[in-house]
Order: sequence, then C-alpha cells, then structure tokens
Amino acid sequence: MVVQFLICSLIVGFCMSAAVGALNARMFYAPEVMAAGAFRTLGEINACNGDPTSHFSFGLSYWLSSWVNNMAYGGMGQDFLHRTVPNVGAGLLLLGNKNREETIQNPWKMFLVCGISGAILYAIMNVTHSIIPEFVTTRMMDVFTPAANYMMIIMQILYFIACLENGKYTAICGLVLGAIAYLATGNASAGLILGILTGKTIENNGIKSKISIVFIVLMIIIWGYICFARGFFGKAIVAFGQLSALFGGAN
Repeated sequence: MVVQFLICSLIVGFCMSAAVGALNARMFYAPEVMAAGAFRTLGEINACNGDPTSHFSFGLSYWLSSWVNNMAYGGMGQDFLHRTVPNVGAGLLLLGNKNREETIQNPWKMFLVCGISGAILYAIMNVTHSIIPEFVTTRMMDVFTPAANYMMIIMQILYFIACLENGKYTAICGLVLGAIAYLATGNASAGLILGILTGKTIENNGIKSKISIVFIVLMIIIWGYICFARGFFGKAIVAFGQLSALFGGAN
C-alpha cells in the first residue's frame, strides 16, 4: 500500500511541479508570451538575486511548514507550489550556472528540475503522513485548524489594506470584488487580489482603454459564473424575499 502511494505521489508531484516551474519561468517573458505563474512568486525569486542558498533556505522553510500542515490535516497548502517548488528548482539550477537567463528563466530547465525535485518533496510529505498514527493527526488537527482560520482572516485584512493604499480605482475594485467574493465563497482574498490587479490596470492604462475594459468584463464574467455556480443568486433572492416579508409584516 505504501509503495503504491509512493508511486502515485511521485507521478502527481512531478506533473504539478513541472507545470508550475515552467509557467513561472515564462512569467519573465510576459506579456510577450502567455504565462500562468504567480506575481508574488516572481517577486520572491527576484528577491533572492540569483543566490542558490537564498533560494534553498526560502523554499525549504516553506516546505517544512507545508510538511507539518500535511501531517496535521492531510492537506497541502499553496505555499508548496508557489514557494517551495520554484525556489528549490531555481536553487538547484543556479548551483551549476549563475546565469539566470540560462537557468531560472528557461522554461524547459525549470520544467525538468522543478518536476523532479517537487516529486521527491511531495512524495516525502505524503508518505510520512500515511504512516503517522491517527491519534497524532487528530491532535495536530485540533491545534492547526483554528490557527489556519485566523491566518486566513489576517490575510484578508492585509489585502484589504493594500487595496486602500494603492489608489482610488484599486480601492473601489478591491472593495467591490472582495465583498462579492466574501458573500459568494466566504473568503474575500481572491476578490481583493483580483481587485488590486484590475484597479492597477485601470490606473495605469485609463478606464476607457481596451485592456481595462477587457479586465472589467472578465471580472464580471468570472464572478458572475462563480456566484451562479455556488447558488448565490438564488440564496440572495430568497433572503431579500424574507426581508421584504419581514418589513411588510411589521407595517
């Protein structure tokens, strides 16, 4: 059973880590080419300034926290893919060649190295979780679940403050999309982040520019679909109906 679990973990770990590594490398060439990495990952990679030790210490520190979380409640957080995989892969590549254009900015090299290293690290996390006694996992879950919930609340507050500090359009977009995201999903983070991106696009290009209009329409489509898929519109209609009935009865 453990061997089968190990093989599956290696396959899944390679597929997702290789994709993340390649797509983050392509971020260096955006918007000339299509990319799908995270802006924060790109900033963190640049902050290491081509130093392999910095990449390893940064990436592996988040791997250890992801490992603990995985042992606690069997779930892998986003830090593993956003922070561990790209930085460990970058560190390995830079050990042999300090030229960043030939290493961390090369999608094929990042694809291969991140895929292999990510598969190994992911397999270690999964296999160790599978051999931990159930009572230990239960105890750790009781501790980490409230802490994770508090961290989500703190992150939403920080994103909201960032919206308010980055201009009128960013504040408005962040407030609107953050509120919609919170009502539809219970977490405002995604809406606030997309609000920052949309607001800065409008501020940099003008509200009547083609790219700004595309962003606005895209946000309407995305959040309209999310609200529809989550049954938000139906719940809102029912809630407003109950509210009208309440005030109508009071009169």
